[in-house]
Amino acid sequence: MNRSHYLLSFIFLFVTTITLAQKPVLEKVKPETPNTIMEFQSETFNWGELEEGEVVQNVFTFTNNGVEPLLISNAKGSCGCTVPRWPKEPILPGESAEILVQFNSKGKGKEGGANQSKRVTITANTEPKNTYLTIKGVVHRLSKEELAKRAVLEKEIVEKRSDFDVDAATVQVYPNPSRGIVNLDLKEYAGQSAMIDVFTMQGKRVMTKVIDTIESGAMQLDIQDYKPGVYTVSIKLDGKNRIAKQVILE
Repeated sequence: MNRSHYLLSFIFLFVTTITLAQKPVLEKVKPETPNTIMEFQSETFNWGELEEGEVVQNVFTFTNNGVEPLLISNAKGSCGCTVPRWPKEPILPGESAEILVQFNSKGKGKEGGANQSKRVTITANTEPKNTYLTIKGVVHRLSKEELAKRAVLEKEIVEKRSDFDVDAATVQVYPNPSRGIVNLDLKEYAGQSAMIDVFTMQGKRVMTKVIDTIESGAMQLDIQDYKPGVYTVSIKLDGKNRIAKQVILE
């Protein structure tokens, strides 16, 4: 074998050695796409304002934007006043579902309003495994005179209330996202009364609507004059706890 053959063999061996040495490094830094991706409309929910003693059910909507079924194994609130409820069945790729977070404002208010913020830890087969949701808002304490007036009237109603007493599926807010006109379907509660509040993500009330008698069809909320963003539609049904859903204004 002449000198040129030795030289070519040496160059080939050198290049091969460098390539094999670099390959594990390249494989380590190569980014990997998570198999399950839990994407929320918003991971923060501002319920707006509550009167002390009210219970509100905040509805978080999320989508599995991964390639494998998403399974939530646990959800835990940061205190006893915050109770989450989550789907136990797997969420298939591309499907959406809801996590309900109930907040009880008993003992949490003060005159002039008390800011409240609570966290919920969601554990699932995601990477990382924990996702954190935040609910927040203001709780107002009524004066002694106002409490006295209301006590007799609400005693029977409060005693009948229970946890998660409004099925989130029976309250439809659509389209979502919206370009300004939001439809609110409460036909399951036709004949009852309701009070509807709309809040910004900063907790500012931008609309209040009192419905003396809920009709069987959908009603409309006009929010097209407001700035684009996430809004909370909070609904207090007759004799039940509040339920709040988020809507995106494009």
